[in-house]
Amino acid sequence: MLNREVFSTDPTTFTIPNDGVTVVGDPQRPQEWDVLRYELTSFVCEGEYQRGLVRVLSTYLTHLAKPKQPAVWVSGFYGSGKSHFVRVLQYLWNNVTLPDGAQARGLIKLPVELNDLLVELSGEGVRHGGLWAAAGKLGTSPNIHLDILRILFRSAGLPVEVAPARLVTWLKLKGIYDAVAAGVSQRAVMGESA
Repeated sequence: MLNREVFSTDPTTFTIPNDGVTVVGDPQRPQEWDVLRYELTSFVCEGEYQRGLVRVLSTYLTHLAKPKQPAVWVSGFYGSGKSHFVRVLQYLWNNVTLPDGAQARGLIKLPVELNDLLVELSGEGVRHGGLWAAAGKLGTSPNIHLDILRILFRSAGLPVEVAPARLVTWLKLKGIYDAVAAGVSQRAVMGESA
């Protein structure tokens, strides 16, 4: 028997799209969506991964009606799967729809207990105005506060720099964002054709 015969998919027949390294972030290009799909479909929800997901979800749901939520800290040695865990948690939490219409939760074989927690989470999301999760990499700038803001801004669909994010937020609060964005786009198109 050969080693490759032990695996459910022969590792010599395909290339791992992320080269075995998960990067926490939101996909923008088709290739990045393909990587996310691979990371979700290859996620084995057993052992510490399963226990960690159950612990995070059950703790959150237990404390939902309380004034404070405990923080989550994911730790482990280099290469232990911390980023993979966080990325999967983010996409399971939001049950993100991929460009082809597949939903994140449908791409992973989930244990019943975890599936029940995710169903409960979705129900709470409906009751409380939706679900939102933000994840990203810290340490990209000398100011950790800016790193955190960039992660939050990107997850909220805002520009990642503070000044543009403040402008977009202000325009949306005033109810004029769509009109201003359309006007800017129209002027840009007119400028290109001139």
